[in-house]
Amino acid sequence: MSQKALSNHQRISEILACLNQDLFEKEKVIGLALLSAIAGESIFLLGPPGVAKSMIARRLKYAFSGAKSFEYLMGKFSTPDEVFGPVSIRKLKEEDRYERLTDRYLPGANIVFLDEIWKASPPIQNSLLTVLNEKIYRNGEQEFKVDIRGLISASNELPLKGEGLEAIWDRFLIRLVVAGIEREELFNRMITMAKIRNEEKLVSENLKISHQEYEDWSNEIDLVEVPSYILGLINHIRKVIKQRNLTAEPTDQMYVSDRRWRKITQLLKASAFLHDRKEVSVMDCFLVEDCIWDEIEQVKESQDIVLGSITNYGYAFLVERKAIMTELNSLQAEIKKETQIVKQETVPIRKAYTDPKGTVFYRVPAFWGETDAYLRMSDVEKIKGDTPAYIPVFEESGKSFRPFQTLDIGLVSDFVVTHKEREFEMEQSTEERELIIPKKANAATKKIWDSQILLLEQMCEENLMKLESRKHEDEGHLTKHIFVARAKSAHVMDSLDAAIKELLNYKLDIQKTQHAYESMDAN
Repeated sequence: MSQKALSNHQRISEILACLNQDLFEKEKVIGLALLSAIAGESIFLLGPPGVAKSMIARRLKYAFSGAKSFEYLMGKFSTPDEVFGPVSIRKLKEEDRYERLTDRYLPGANIVFLDEIWKASPPIQNSLLTVLNEKIYRNGEQEFKVDIRGLISASNELPLKGEGLEAIWDRFLIRLVVAGIEREELFNRMITMAKIRNEEKLVSENLKISHQEYEDWSNEIDLVEVPSYILGLINHIRKVIKQRNLTAEPTDQMYVSDRRWRKITQLLKASAFLHDRKEVSVMDCFLVEDCIWDEIEQVKESQDIVLGSITNYGYAFLVERKAIMTELNSLQAEIKKETQIVKQETVPIRKAYTDPKGTVFYRVPAFWGETDAYLRMSDVEKIKGDTPAYIPVFEESGKSFRPFQTLDIGLVSDFVVTHKEREFEMEQSTEERELIIPKKANAATKKIWDSQILLLEQMCEENLMKLESRKHEDEGHLTKHIFVARAKSAHVMDSLDAAIKELLNYKLDIQKTQHAYESMDAN
């Protein structure tokens, strides 16, 4: 089948199947490396030696037609000549120009792998910053655009704090932890399999991405839309991170710069494009979890932040919830105002005494002749009517109360208790309470309310239709995402179902509101 007959989704899937040949448990790493390269971004791999980090980078170049690669192991004595190319002696002698011969070095490569990146010297780091961010390399007196599509860096450690590595660390958009093979059967296959003799032919030429295609795709990715509800979700994740940082230690901050958010959004757009979609979906947003952590301890937390945000708010911003709730709350407040007369009244209550521990007691004057007794509030609440209950009776002791006897106490009314057929009145006090008197609204007012109810119901129906339409569109592709695990699609559907349920609850509240004022005519 020719590449022309394949959709983007089919083609990328086939390319990844080729690149993953005899690479075990590295599907996610290979997939995100290719995605970052197509998006023009950089990726960092954290892991010990010997877990195929460099092989992933070598394989990546086979996805592109005629791609050149550059690979270098950084050391504390590495020089710019070894990374960016040696100085041209001829031009220095004949033209008095300081220029490097870059063709076979990093500036002339399409796929770059830099191992032990944090050991790079400051001159190398400074040049890398411009290359990573602007894709520009300054060679002597001239600047030129580099055609680096994918830059993969690796290390078995994260950058040390206070070493001036924050700027270059920020340039690596995707951060992944790479480990050895876990499954025993795959490990056994790896150690016994024959070596691939000709890796250059892993990906057939008709599948490879040409230079012109890469340029065209970059332009088309820019045209992918980011719907408002996706922007709402991204902003929610951002707010969760900010809130989290308020209570985190200074050394445990999760810093995501504005530049990184822009790059993250571009990555989501690239993902949507490679799935033949014209707009970013909720499923794409799971990619954020690999772009926001700074410390190894934050990896799981980043996953939880993104998962929680998607599950609870994935489609929430697709619903005009604020508009519906504002209108409904306003209507309910108006109905309450028009159908209720609120008066203040003075009502008797049991006078309460509180001990230093906060326990509340009621006073029964002259329970024992001239001596008062005190009943604990929690005990009085246990008495069922005039059927006596055995409860402790207390006496005053300084500022506190102590149990004196356990007696059978009955309750005749709110203020009268009994003991041995004698009635005792508890001490009373008063408080001000609101007395609500129902009032019928006139026909003209109810007609206005009916029209507002109808408008609210229409808003709910329109939003339900949007959600149902989105559900129909998204169900077909959720489980076929190239870069996100299939199991995560269940959380997206949960979010969609939750948004639908929320709207149905709004509809129920609207119906209850209408019933409340209509039922007044029947009473």
